[in-house]
This record gives sequence, C-alpha cells and structure tokens, in this order.
Amino acid sequence: MASLAAHLGTHRLLLAEDAVQEALVRALQTWPYRGIPENPAAWLTQAAKNVALDALRREQTWQRKEAQITVEQERWLTRAEPEDESDFTDDTLRMLFVCFHPQLSVEAQLALALRTVCGLSPAEIGTAFLTSEAAIAKRLVRARQLIRDLALPFAVPGPSELPGRLDGVLGALYLLFNEGYKASSGERLVREDLCHEAIRIATLLAAHPATDGPRTFALLSLMFLNGARLAARTDDAGNLLRLHEQNRAAWD
Repeated sequence: MASLAAHLGTHRLLLAEDAVQEALVRALQTWPYRGIPENPAAWLTQAAKNVALDALRREQTWQRKEAQITVEQERWLTRAEPEDESDFTDDTLRMLFVCFHPQLSVEAQLALALRTVCGLSPAEIGTAFLTSEAAIAKRLVRARQLIRDLALPFAVPGPSELPGRLDGVLGALYLLFNEGYKASSGERLVREDLCHEAIRIATLLAAHPATDGPRTFALLSLMFLNGARLAARTDDAGNLLRLHEQNRAAWD
C-alpha cells in the first residue's frame, strides 16, 4: 500500500487502496488453482500496479486528457530517489510521516496512518481509539478529502520538521504494536507480524540521525522488552499464557 501510494501520490489514496484490494481478490481467485507464487509480495505489488495503470488508462479515455494521465504514469513509474542521505528510503516510513501533516487534525493523522500505512481495519482503529467503526470511517473520509483539496505532496518533511511529526509516528507504531500484542479481532489473539513490523520501522527511526532521540529509543526498548516474549505467549491451541506459565527458554 505504501509503495503504491508513493508512486501514485497521496491525492490518489483511494485508487491505491482499491488496487491493493483488487490484487488480493485476484490472488484468492487464482492461487488455489495455480499455486502460491515464489514471491507472493512481489506478485501482489505487481498486480496492484497493473490494476492502478488500468484505472489510469480508463480515466484517460473517459476524460480525454492524455497529457495529464501520461505525466501521472511517468511520475510513479520513474519515482525519484531520495535527494540526499538524510531522506528516508523506506516507503512505509515515508508514508507515515506524510500522514502526520500539520494541516490534518491529530485524530485524522493517526487514523489515516493506521489505516493506510499500517493496514488496520476501521474496527481495529476504533478499538484503539475507544470509539465506533463508523466514527473512524467518517474520519478517514474527511482526511482523504482534505488531502485531495490541499494536494498534499508525497514527500518526507525536511529535517527541521521531523521532530514535530515524530510523536505522531511513534504513537502510530505504539498502537500498531498493541494490536499485534493482543489482537482486538480475528482468530488469533497474538499477531506477531504486526509487532515485528512496528519494531522494524522503529529500528529505522532509531538509526536515522534526525529521529534517533530518547523518545524513539524508549519506544523501541519497550517493544523489544515485550516482543521478546511473543513466541511464548500462547499455547498450541492459541490460548494466552500467563507470565509464570510461559516457557522462558522460548524468550528471545
């Protein structure tokens, strides 16, 4: 999702989301018969890109704006590399900082980051905010509309702006880790993949000179402390184990 949004631009977040969803549907339809590809993530990414390109071509036909649509395609097919070493190179991390644009409300920033970048559902985000799924859905619609109206660019803020957005990014990672540590829905009580992704992004922040402050290391330490017990938190049936019931040899 973050990679596709980086190519298409934040003003086309809905198109990116639709393309990713369509790619997932195609996978569910074809993989049971043709087998799971050697690199599922690459397959899904390419399929989503193809869907997005098809949508752009249809838009070109409908609106008869060949020049404009060609520029759109070229912009995301040949996305520029970071201008200097101080820029983030990870698309997910770049997208997180974009979501925390100061012209969006704090609530909209977090909801947008958790939905668009972290992949949580409106229901899961609602649980994190102690509010309803409908309220989150409305918040997301308003945020996307504001992004389109303001034409907010897909660009990491300059070094002087990063500290002002860092708290929001750390908050999103904290909530992402929480959802993985004790899932609010689904068949699994613990979602290790979400915890590991939160740790991965926090590690990138800790390694960057503009975001390697005490706040970042404090959150990363908290994640490592709790993440060390992930493998021992459930039994073979998926039930949660209390601390004294856990096999300490399985701690990392």
